[in-house]
Amino acid sequence: MKQTLLILSILLSSVTYLFASQTITTPEDITNADNTYKIEDYTIPSFTQFLVAKEAARKDFSEANVAALNKKIEELKSYQHPYNVVANINGDPSTRMAFAWFTNDRMTEGQVQLTPLTDLSQLSTAFDAANDVITVDATPTTTKKIRYAIGLSGIPAASGVSMSTKYKYTSHKAIAEGLTPNTIYAYRVGVENAWSEVAYFMTAPSNEPDASEEFTFIYMTDSHIQDQEYIDNALMTATAAARNTPEAKFCVFPGDFVETGGNGNAEWEWERWFDEALRPVIQQMPIVPTDGNHDDSSNQNYSYHFNTDNQFKENAETKPQFDGITYSFMYGDVLFLVFSMQDYWKGSPNMSDLTCSYLTNDVGNWFRNQVAAHPEAKLRVALVHKNIFSGSGHQEDDETPLFRATMLPIMKECEIDLVMQGHDHCYEVIGPVNPDTRTPILDAISDRIEVPTSESTSGYKGGTFRVDDGTMYFIGATCGEKRYYPYSKSQMEGYYNDHKVENYFDLFTGMFCQPGLPSYSTFTVKDKTITVNSYTADKDGNSTLFNTFTVVRETEHTPLTGLEEIRIEQIPQVDGTTKLYHNGQLLLIRNGVAYDIMGREVK
Repeated sequence: MKQTLLILSILLSSVTYLFASQTITTPEDITNADNTYKIEDYTIPSFTQFLVAKEAARKDFSEANVAALNKKIEELKSYQHPYNVVANINGDPSTRMAFAWFTNDRMTEGQVQLTPLTDLSQLSTAFDAANDVITVDATPTTTKKIRYAIGLSGIPAASGVSMSTKYKYTSHKAIAEGLTPNTIYAYRVGVENAWSEVAYFMTAPSNEPDASEEFTFIYMTDSHIQDQEYIDNALMTATAAARNTPEAKFCVFPGDFVETGGNGNAEWEWERWFDEALRPVIQQMPIVPTDGNHDDSSNQNYSYHFNTDNQFKENAETKPQFDGITYSFMYGDVLFLVFSMQDYWKGSPNMSDLTCSYLTNDVGNWFRNQVAAHPEAKLRVALVHKNIFSGSGHQEDDETPLFRATMLPIMKECEIDLVMQGHDHCYEVIGPVNPDTRTPILDAISDRIEVPTSESTSGYKGGTFRVDDGTMYFIGATCGEKRYYPYSKSQMEGYYNDHKVENYFDLFTGMFCQPGLPSYSTFTVKDKTITVNSYTADKDGNSTLFNTFTVVRETEHTPLTGLEEIRIEQIPQVDGTTKLYHNGQLLLIRNGVAYDIMGREVK
């Protein structure tokens, strides 16, 4: 009897396998496919592509649509298969690297495997049995139910997936330690028989004194992934950046990865960012992310997708909403300070005070402590999404004066050399800015080239900018489709009551323009000099240089010693039950009174 049952089971399995792998030849086969292919058995990205192809064939049973459907059936992967794979700098990049990826929620196991390479010619055979392989177990977290798609994505109409559809996932995270400095590592994530494609990164040189050397990294921002046009723009930019700068050690991305912020973050958009739009860059270097206003969501998508250092949140008095949004690392002689202003509303008194206890007490003291802990840094670079100085419409935003008033004293005390930002979607070279007078330090600028204002609103390109007495601010336009345009001098003068800075236009001392095409920049660091090359990208993945400028620090930083915590009065904490969204605006309810993010009473 047992033998008979076993034979029957084998036969049924064989039938199921044959049925599941059979080709679609008739419209009836599509109906049968509905019963054969279940989402819990496959990765959500591949299954959704199958649904799109199936719906297309159902509506039009043409030869082309049937062929496309059969191709997607062949490409279906098991639920064990990892996706949204990324490497992140987390701690010392010379000996340590972090990883994150997704599977369907049924898969609760995962590993990252790494092996050192002599050169990239070994990449295709990196995980042959003879190689030295490091294996690290991942920590799994089952996500809350996350909204999959919205109308902008085009997925609901194309696949039949309702916009109310939500899925759970497993977020896997792992950290590899004890790596060898200045070494190429190939890596893959997943489990046996369900590995990701092999990618690679290079560890930083040793952080021993005098061991640093020249290095390059890539800057991209504001992809706003939504429909295919946005995906294509980001993809051609990432392709151009990866081809043009194969020596880059990492890519900084200051926010707005996806379009759909608020409660409606669409996971489909995040899938497309990782597995399509930024794939050429992700495959060969770690990502240094910070959150943008469009990345915020109660879904916590951002926190699930990245694996950056979380000590700031663990130690903060006022807790930020996401893990890993404020962190630092040393690369060579440069101290990188990545932070978020998306929690600026927390503890904000009112607009007239132009103070924020979260930014001053938590972020500000963190800045000062990080700088004090790294006196060896020859350059100090900050990364944030929103702008301290904005050249386009964001200079009118309510929070911009608050952000500027709060952070400028911190930039001054910490002698920050360069701040990289996003958010404004135009190209802006600003400064160096005197933080006290909020004016440009013109005698610190040389080698600017005057150009017609039709090419650059400010009339300059190139230049060398000395930052011994002030800070440079840089926004590199966008790698996506959404573009804003520079304000003229007269427009900026008309908005004086909003930005509250005299001669605001004069702060834009370098190229100030809208490139009109997706763009990225490369930063090459040598000694105390940063050379910035900015490029546009075309549909073939080619790069065209449109500006080069240099940031130089000639003197040593003043050491920060004998620090005392900065403290300002904080508005009482509010728990989750006292937050309210009204017309898309977050309101805080205290004692029955509603306040906006600036602490102003809302009637």
